[in-house]
Amino acid sequence: MRIMEYIRDKILLLVLHGLCMLLMAGFLYATGYGKAYCMLILIFWILILMLWLGCGYLSRKRYFQALEATLEKMDQRYLLGELMPVSHRLEDRLYREMIRMSNKSVIERIRQIEDEQKEYREYIESWVHEIKAPITSIDLMCENFRGRECRDFRIQQDVDSQLYESMADTTIDIPRRIRLENQKIENYVDMALYYARSDEVYKDYVIRKTDLEETAIVVLKRNKHYLIQNQVQAEVDCKDIVYTDQKWITFILNQLVLNSTKYRRTNGARIWIYTEKHGHGVRMIVKDNGVGIRSEELGRIFEKGFTGSNGRKTERSTGMGLYLCKKLCGKLGIVLWADSKELKGTKIILDFPISNYLCHHSSYEEYPCGHQRDWLQLRH
Repeated sequence: MRIMEYIRDKILLLVLHGLCMLLMAGFLYATGYGKAYCMLILIFWILILMLWLGCGYLSRKRYFQALEATLEKMDQRYLLGELMPVSHRLEDRLYREMIRMSNKSVIERIRQIEDEQKEYREYIESWVHEIKAPITSIDLMCENFRGRECRDFRIQQDVDSQLYESMADTTIDIPRRIRLENQKIENYVDMALYYARSDEVYKDYVIRKTDLEETAIVVLKRNKHYLIQNQVQAEVDCKDIVYTDQKWITFILNQLVLNSTKYRRTNGARIWIYTEKHGHGVRMIVKDNGVGIRSEELGRIFEKGFTGSNGRKTERSTGMGLYLCKKLCGKLGIVLWADSKELKGTKIILDFPISNYLCHHSSYEEYPCGHQRDWLQLRH
């Protein structure tokens, strides 16, 4: 800090002192004091003012020099508010408190970003680990199929008819198995894509009338081979229309169907997807008769990375499916919750809000809730 900068900062105070000197000199001269007395008083006034300005300048200069020295020694300069030199001046204390509050906000934001990056990195590592399994499976099937073709070519004249038919059936089954593995890869890729977009839903979000029955049927058709392989029957009865983004809801519903299939019961596994009116909204329910969830674990199923006891017993689970569904539903304004009992199945409920405005205007009434019941059953 330079002396001229300090003087310019005090210019209003100096002007005030100058006016006060002129007024006082005029008053003393008018009341009979001689010029010598007036000049003597003004000289003492100016000396005291200069002394005061000099001391103030030296004090502020030392303070800011100490502040700059502290700043130069710091690696994390956003923590300056915690290490500012102590000052008796009120404005310094106020500035220090404001800087500390600002620094606290910056630190919290940095920590939030670090946590988000850590979560994303952990998810990508888990995703890469999971995606390797179906890729390896496909590679092994292709390798076995190529080896079988070579053996067939060498011994096709020697094998009996029964063995040949068995090999033909196995050969026909290979494309189906490859298709299932590719479906798993597609699901994992979708999860990674939607996870990456989950914090910026507003950039790819279109609100429009969505037929939940049509959406559910699309999801079941997409997973029909997986459902058939696991002998799961699915039924759809979604007679209601909602306002939401169809693409994101399709992904959420797909994850719920895959989750219900993964934790199915051994025999007679079923999935029901249906809707019902609830207040001023629509409630969509994905119900299964699977293994269910323990009561002590029910409150944690939407936590990131939580797999629970079922995830350890059956297929490998990342604990990301329901976490991602919960996160996306929060972005879409949908309330997602679960109701389950161990060994008695699980209900996953999505509450779609519908405003009073939509309920009382023709734009909503264009789609009456009287669709004919449509059952989709996938049987093995």
